[in-house]
Amino acid sequence: MSNPANLMTWDGAVNLRDLGGLPLEDGTTTAAGQVWRSGAPDPITSTGWAEAVEAGLTTVVDLRNPAEVKLARDLLPGAVRPTGIITRNTPTEDPGDPHFQAACGPWLDHPRSYAPTTAMYPHLVGAAFRALADAPGPVLVHCSAGRDRTGMITAMLLSLTGVEHEAIATDYEQAFRGTSHRGGGVAYDVERGAWVQHPGETWTARQMDGRVRERRAALLDWLAGLDVVAYLRYVGLDEARVRRLRERLR
Repeated sequence: MSNPANLMTWDGAVNLRDLGGLPLEDGTTTAAGQVWRSGAPDPITSTGWAEAVEAGLTTVVDLRNPAEVKLARDLLPGAVRPTGIITRNTPTEDPGDPHFQAACGPWLDHPRSYAPTTAMYPHLVGAAFRALADAPGPVLVHCSAGRDRTGMITAMLLSLTGVEHEAIATDYEQAFRGTSHRGGGVAYDVERGAWVQHPGETWTARQMDGRVRERRAALLDWLAGLDVVAYLRYVGLDEARVRRLRERLR
Protein backbone atom coordinates (compact mmCIF):
# COMPACT_ATOMS: atom_id res chain seq x y z
CA MET A 1 0.00 0.00 0.00
CA SER A 2 1.62 3.23 -1.15
CA ASN A 3 1.07 6.46 0.73
CA PRO A 4 1.49 9.52 -1.53
CA ALA A 5 1.81 11.79 1.51
CA ASN A 6 5.23 10.29 2.16
CA LEU A 7 6.95 11.68 -0.91
CA MET A 8 8.33 14.58 1.18
CA THR A 9 11.17 14.76 3.71
CA TRP A 10 13.04 17.19 5.94
CA ASP A 11 16.80 17.39 5.52
CA GLY A 12 18.51 15.09 8.02
CA ALA A 13 15.29 13.44 9.24
CA VAL A 14 15.42 9.73 10.04
CA ASN A 15 12.57 7.33 9.23
CA LEU A 16 10.15 10.22 8.69
CA ARG A 17 6.59 9.42 7.66
CA ASP A 18 3.47 11.54 7.22
CA LEU A 19 0.39 9.80 8.63
CA GLY A 20 -1.76 11.36 5.94
CA GLY A 21 -3.23 9.42 3.03
CA LEU A 22 -4.13 6.28 5.00
CA PRO A 23 -7.50 4.63 4.22
CA LEU A 24 -10.30 5.17 6.71
CA GLU A 25 -13.12 2.72 7.29
CA ASP A 26 -15.61 5.22 5.81
CA GLY A 27 -13.80 5.22 2.45
CA THR A 28 -11.95 8.53 2.90
CA THR A 29 -8.29 9.00 3.89
CA THR A 30 -6.42 10.67 6.72
CA ALA A 31 -5.37 14.29 6.27
CA ALA A 32 -1.76 14.95 5.24
CA GLY A 33 0.49 17.39 7.04
CA GLN A 34 -1.10 16.95 10.47
CA VAL A 35 0.89 14.20 12.21
CA TRP A 36 4.32 12.87 11.32
CA ARG A 37 6.28 10.01 12.89
CA SER A 38 10.06 9.61 12.85
CA GLY A 39 13.20 8.51 14.58
CA ALA A 40 15.00 10.94 16.88
CA PRO A 41 15.07 14.36 15.16
CA ASP A 42 18.47 15.41 16.52
CA PRO A 43 20.21 14.96 13.10
CA ILE A 44 17.74 17.29 11.35
CA THR A 45 19.67 20.21 9.88
CA SER A 46 18.72 23.87 10.01
CA THR A 47 17.43 23.43 6.46
CA GLY A 48 15.36 20.46 7.60
CA TRP A 49 13.83 22.38 10.48
CA ALA A 50 13.00 25.24 8.12
CA GLU A 51 11.24 22.69 5.90
CA ALA A 52 9.35 21.36 8.92
CA VAL A 53 8.22 24.84 9.91
CA GLU A 54 7.15 25.51 6.32
CA ALA A 55 5.13 22.28 6.46
CA GLY A 56 3.31 23.67 9.50
CA LEU A 57 4.97 21.78 12.35
CA THR A 58 4.18 23.32 15.75
CA THR A 59 4.91 20.58 18.30
CA VAL A 60 7.31 17.68 18.85
CA VAL A 61 6.18 14.85 21.16
CA ASP A 62 9.35 13.07 22.28
CA LEU A 63 8.74 9.56 23.66
CA ARG A 64 12.36 8.94 24.68
CA ASN A 65 13.52 8.42 28.23
CA PRO A 66 15.64 11.17 29.87
CA ALA A 67 18.84 9.12 29.51
CA GLU A 68 18.26 8.81 25.76
CA VAL A 69 17.65 12.53 25.42
CA LYS A 70 20.87 13.29 27.32
CA LEU A 71 22.86 10.82 25.21
CA ALA A 72 21.59 12.43 22.01
CA ARG A 73 22.57 15.87 23.29
CA ASP A 74 26.02 14.61 24.21
CA LEU A 75 26.49 13.10 20.75
CA LEU A 76 25.08 16.10 18.87
CA PRO A 77 25.66 19.10 21.14
CA GLY A 78 25.12 21.57 18.32
CA ALA A 79 21.69 20.27 17.33
CA VAL A 80 19.12 23.04 17.65
CA ARG A 81 15.52 23.39 16.59
CA PRO A 82 13.54 26.58 15.98
CA THR A 83 12.44 28.30 19.19
CA GLY A 84 8.87 28.46 17.93
CA ILE A 85 8.46 24.69 17.98
CA ILE A 86 7.11 23.29 21.26
CA THR A 87 8.78 20.11 22.56
CA ARG A 88 6.98 17.81 25.00
CA ASN A 89 9.07 15.01 26.49
CA THR A 90 6.62 12.24 27.43
CA PRO A 91 8.37 8.86 27.87
CA THR A 92 6.02 5.88 27.70
CA GLU A 93 8.03 3.48 29.89
CA ASP A 94 10.45 3.21 32.79
CA PRO A 95 13.46 1.16 31.62
CA GLY A 96 14.76 0.94 35.20
CA ASP A 97 11.60 -0.81 36.40
CA PRO A 98 12.32 -4.55 36.90
CA HIS A 99 8.71 -5.36 35.99
CA PHE A 100 9.17 -3.59 32.67
CA GLN A 101 12.46 -5.41 32.10
CA ALA A 102 10.83 -8.77 32.72
CA ALA A 103 7.71 -8.14 30.63
CA CYS A 104 9.06 -6.01 27.79
CA GLY A 105 12.83 -6.48 27.77
CA PRO A 106 12.73 -9.37 25.28
CA TRP A 107 10.26 -7.46 23.05
CA LEU A 108 11.64 -3.93 22.80
CA ASP A 109 11.43 -4.01 18.99
CA HIS A 110 8.14 -5.90 18.83
CA PRO A 111 4.42 -5.12 19.17
CA ARG A 112 4.27 -7.77 21.87
CA SER A 113 5.56 -5.04 24.18
CA TYR A 114 2.53 -2.80 23.57
CA ALA A 115 -0.03 -4.52 25.82
CA PRO A 116 2.21 -4.75 28.91
CA THR A 117 3.48 -1.20 28.39
CA THR A 118 0.01 0.32 28.22
CA ALA A 119 -1.06 -1.78 31.22
CA MET A 120 1.94 -0.85 33.39
CA TYR A 121 2.22 2.83 32.52
CA PRO A 122 -1.22 4.34 31.92
CA HIS A 123 -0.08 7.65 33.44
CA LEU A 124 2.87 7.86 31.02
CA VAL A 125 0.93 6.79 27.93
CA GLY A 126 -1.86 9.15 28.95
CA ALA A 127 0.61 12.04 29.15
CA ALA A 128 1.78 11.34 25.58
CA PHE A 129 -1.79 11.48 24.29
CA ARG A 130 -2.49 14.60 26.32
CA ALA A 131 0.47 16.27 24.61
CA LEU A 132 -0.86 15.18 21.23
CA ALA A 133 -4.35 16.43 22.00
CA ASP A 134 -3.15 19.79 23.31
CA ALA A 135 -0.78 20.57 20.43
CA PRO A 136 -1.90 23.83 18.76
CA GLY A 137 -1.18 22.49 15.26
CA PRO A 138 0.63 19.76 13.31
CA VAL A 139 2.72 17.36 15.40
CA LEU A 140 5.82 15.17 15.07
CA VAL A 141 5.83 12.03 17.27
CA HIS A 142 9.13 10.22 17.70
CA CYS A 143 11.20 7.95 19.89
CA SER A 144 14.74 6.83 19.09
CA ALA A 145 14.36 4.63 16.00
CA GLY A 146 10.81 5.70 15.16
CA ARG A 147 9.64 2.14 15.27
CA ASP A 148 7.96 0.72 18.38
CA ARG A 149 7.22 3.38 20.99
CA THR A 150 6.26 5.65 18.12
CA GLY A 151 4.49 2.70 16.49
CA MET A 152 2.44 2.01 19.61
CA ILE A 153 1.26 5.60 20.03
CA THR A 154 0.56 6.19 16.34
CA ALA A 155 -1.25 2.84 15.98
CA MET A 156 -3.56 3.85 18.81
CA LEU A 157 -4.11 7.29 17.26
CA LEU A 158 -4.80 5.79 13.82
CA SER A 159 -7.18 3.22 15.31
CA LEU A 160 -9.04 5.98 17.15
CA THR A 161 -9.26 7.94 13.88
CA GLY A 162 -10.81 4.95 12.10
CA VAL A 163 -7.92 3.80 9.92
CA GLU A 164 -8.22 0.23 8.64
CA HIS A 165 -6.15 -2.16 10.74
CA GLU A 166 -4.27 -3.57 7.75
CA ALA A 167 -3.23 -0.04 6.80
CA ILE A 168 -1.99 0.56 10.36
CA ALA A 169 0.06 -2.63 10.11
CA THR A 170 1.49 -1.50 6.77
CA ASP A 171 2.47 1.85 8.25
CA TYR A 172 4.26 0.01 11.07
CA GLU A 173 5.97 -2.30 8.58
CA GLN A 174 7.30 0.62 6.56
CA ALA A 175 8.67 2.24 9.72
CA PHE A 176 10.23 -1.06 10.81
CA ARG A 177 11.88 -1.52 7.44
CA GLY A 178 13.04 2.10 7.57
CA THR A 179 14.92 1.66 10.84
CA SER A 180 18.60 2.40 10.45
CA HIS A 181 19.71 -0.38 12.81
CA ARG A 182 18.66 -3.97 13.30
CA GLY A 183 18.52 -4.53 17.03
CA GLY A 184 21.77 -2.70 17.75
CA GLY A 185 22.37 -0.69 20.91
CA VAL A 186 20.99 -1.84 24.25
CA ALA A 187 19.05 -5.09 24.52
CA TYR A 188 17.65 -7.20 27.33
CA ASP A 189 19.37 -10.58 27.80
CA VAL A 190 16.74 -13.02 29.06
CA GLU A 191 19.20 -15.65 30.26
CA ARG A 192 21.34 -13.14 32.17
CA GLY A 193 18.38 -11.08 33.31
CA ALA A 194 20.15 -7.85 32.47
CA TRP A 195 20.49 -5.03 29.93
CA VAL A 196 23.54 -5.50 27.75
CA GLN A 197 25.22 -3.79 24.83
CA HIS A 198 24.05 -5.44 21.63
CA PRO A 199 26.19 -5.06 18.53
CA GLY A 200 23.27 -5.45 16.18
CA GLU A 201 22.91 -7.93 13.37
CA THR A 202 22.63 -8.04 9.62
CA TRP A 203 19.42 -9.53 8.28
CA THR A 204 18.92 -11.00 4.85
CA ALA A 205 15.84 -9.96 2.88
CA ARG A 206 14.25 -13.28 3.80
CA GLN A 207 14.96 -12.77 7.50
CA MET A 208 13.56 -9.26 7.35
CA ASP A 209 10.37 -10.53 5.71
CA GLY A 210 9.98 -13.15 8.43
CA ARG A 211 10.37 -10.60 11.20
CA VAL A 212 7.90 -8.29 9.50
CA ARG A 213 5.29 -11.06 9.17
CA GLU A 214 5.60 -11.95 12.84
CA ARG A 215 5.33 -8.35 13.97
CA ARG A 216 2.39 -7.56 11.68
CA ALA A 217 0.48 -10.52 13.12
CA ALA A 218 1.22 -9.44 16.69
CA LEU A 219 0.18 -5.85 15.95
CA LEU A 220 -3.09 -6.92 14.33
CA ASP A 221 -3.90 -9.21 17.28
CA TRP A 222 -3.32 -6.32 19.67
CA LEU A 223 -5.43 -3.92 17.63
CA ALA A 224 -8.29 -6.43 17.42
CA GLY A 225 -8.73 -6.38 21.20
CA LEU A 226 -8.02 -2.68 21.71
CA ASP A 227 -10.70 -0.15 22.69
CA VAL A 228 -8.78 3.12 22.37
CA VAL A 229 -11.61 5.35 23.58
CA ALA A 230 -12.07 3.28 26.74
CA TYR A 231 -8.32 3.31 27.36
CA LEU A 232 -8.02 7.08 26.92
CA ARG A 233 -10.89 7.62 29.34
CA TYR A 234 -9.22 5.22 31.78
CA VAL A 235 -5.97 7.21 31.68
CA GLY A 236 -7.84 10.41 32.42
CA LEU A 237 -8.39 12.19 29.11
CA ASP A 238 -11.58 14.21 29.01
CA GLU A 239 -14.07 14.01 26.17
CA ALA A 240 -12.79 17.22 24.55
CA ARG A 241 -9.28 15.80 24.26
CA VAL A 242 -10.54 12.47 22.95
CA ARG A 243 -12.55 14.35 20.32
CA ARG A 244 -9.54 16.45 19.31
CA LEU A 245 -7.42 13.32 18.94
CA ARG A 246 -10.09 11.63 16.85
CA GLU A 247 -10.35 14.66 14.56
CA ARG A 248 -6.65 15.52 14.29
CA LEU A 249 -6.12 13.38 11.18
CA ARG A 250 -9.50 14.12 9.60
